[in-house]
Amino acid sequence: MPEYKKKKHSKLAAKPKRVKKSRIKPKEETAEIKMAPTLKRKRPSTPKEKMKVVKGNKGENLRKLKIGAIAAAVVILIVALFQIFLPVGVFDSISNALSLIGSGSYPIELEGTQTLNCVNKNSYYYILSNSHISAYSNSGKELFSYAHGFENPVLKTSSSRALVFNQGSNQVLIFDLAKLKSNIKTEKPIITAAISDSGAYAIATYSDKYATAVSVYNKRGKMVYEWYSAEDTVNNVAISPNGKKIAVSTFSAGVGKFNSKISVLGFKSPTAEWSESFDGSLVYEIDSTHPSYFAVATSNKVKFVRWSGYKTKVYENEYNTAFFRAGKGGYIAVFNRDNDKTDNRIAFFNKSGKLKAEIKYNGILSDIRTYGGHIYCMSETDISLINKEGEVIRDASCGFGAIKIAVRSSNSVAVITDNKIEKVELERE
Repeated sequence: MPEYKKKKHSKLAAKPKRVKKSRIKPKEETAEIKMAPTLKRKRPSTPKEKMKVVKGNKGENLRKLKIGAIAAAVVILIVALFQIFLPVGVFDSISNALSLIGSGSYPIELEGTQTLNCVNKNSYYYILSNSHISAYSNSGKELFSYAHGFENPVLKTSSSRALVFNQGSNQVLIFDLAKLKSNIKTEKPIITAAISDSGAYAIATYSDKYATAVSVYNKRGKMVYEWYSAEDTVNNVAISPNGKKIAVSTFSAGVGKFNSKISVLGFKSPTAEWSESFDGSLVYEIDSTHPSYFAVATSNKVKFVRWSGYKTKVYENEYNTAFFRAGKGGYIAVFNRDNDKTDNRIAFFNKSGKLKAEIKYNGILSDIRTYGGHIYCMSETDISLINKEGEVIRDASCGFGAIKIAVRSSNSVAVITDNKIEKVELERE
């Protein structure tokens, strides 16, 4: 076995020399060496640095929402204004306006053998014959013509609609200026009817349980109100221009006389909001052409009643009522003596029933109209334009057979016979 011994080292022995590194710098290159740039290495981001605040589209969406809300409010306001001035609705009003575009010519041949009625509007007029309901613009353009086929046709109008019903039967037709809008059948025979500027309409019929029933419908044909007269018979009905109230006249026969009553009804109660009795007199007509007041014509009296508040104005004459017409700017009434049809009193009223003129007129009146503050009278074969003082400003001959007139312009009228319409120009006196 080898023998190992620990060697002894002298503490004085020389330590090994430390090798010194050379401090001599290497020679620098005298030539300039262009170095390519080195790409910096991106330091890895920390989780905190990766988080960013993202605003998104919230502000932009809010801005668009505000613009949309403002635009919607403007549209609603415009529609509301249109509804005030165009109660029947924007689209129907546009349709009526478009129908009036264009022109026609005179003379016009009429269908039917007997002219029953003519209603003069501002820029057009309706003619009801024994077989047709027609409408014409003042220029002579035919707007529509429809064969109604009624035995006893009656025409009622508003600023936007025409209603024709078969009195004593059960059918009602409603038109705008372009076409037939509604064909309505009732269960009971019709006494009378009316239509408003809003398109709402009312129909009075006989009833099994009561003397008369009055039904009110909106312009879409939905019933909104029904009223019954237990004993008296309804002979006139009018509906307010906004379609929210009706005025009804009823009558009963006493000992040798008629007693009448006018009632105004809202649609929330069968109880009248306002009423008035006319003893010994029959109500001939209720007219709601103008917006604020409705007019009531009796045997020798004209009464104007405000739809709101029921303020009244009355005009009475000693003669009997012969004509009552609504026209552009107001109403006109003619009263004449029973035994002398040439002795006439003409009363001219504004839209609210204020008396504007009283005129004495000598001659047999066939028809009368008002337009632009003037009065147009047809007497047998002559037409006269008179002012509020009763002075004849213009006149013209209309020939034989004239039944009705419609005012086309301040100096021109349409003369209607049983079979045609002719244009007549009024010449200065």
